[in-house]
Amino acid sequence: MGPLRIGFFYGIIAVVVALAADLRFLFLDPREVPDWILTAIEGFRVQLALTATLFLAILAAIRTRPTRVDPGIPYRSLLLRDCVLAATLVAAMVGFVLFVATALNATLFADEIRAYAREAAPSIVAYNEKVAGRLDDPPPLPTVSEVKEDLQPPVPRDLGRSIANFVLRALVAGTAGALVGVVRGRAGPSDGPKPREG
Repeated sequence: MGPLRIGFFYGIIAVVVALAADLRFLFLDPREVPDWILTAIEGFRVQLALTATLFLAILAAIRTRPTRVDPGIPYRSLLLRDCVLAATLVAAMVGFVLFVATALNATLFADEIRAYAREAAPSIVAYNEKVAGRLDDPPPLPTVSEVKEDLQPPVPRDLGRSIANFVLRALVAGTAGALVGVVRGRAGPSDGPKPREG
């Protein structure tokens, strides 16, 4: 399967995961979600989304196959190019969608995020205190106001950081795709169907 098609397919999956993490306040009610689940979501949602993006980018690079041959270009070079393209496309799709989501969170959804923060912060602090109470020497815990501050909506200047993350995500995914292409290239052109002459 060609790099654009496979990259788009896995990119859609990565976008769904990223949006679920970034727009969780639209479908999660902190009053009904158990405090330990709420704490886990807020503690690991960013890492989960990044890990899912990288995993799906690598998977796209593994699944892609050069579908056409350019005269005089070795198969390994075509494979490397297509692996990088498929992986980068996954990250680029996620980066663009998250940029739009950041803009929406900073404007249209800001009030919903503040309401979510007001309701979620006490539950998160209560769970942290419960866990800390089982320790002999508990670490300092954030207060409700500090947790609420961490959950506040982004501001318009965060769009610049979103663009930087967009570029960084694409570079990391492209590098991962290149590594996959190098490893697969060592196996020779017999690791998949022969490309067609273009």
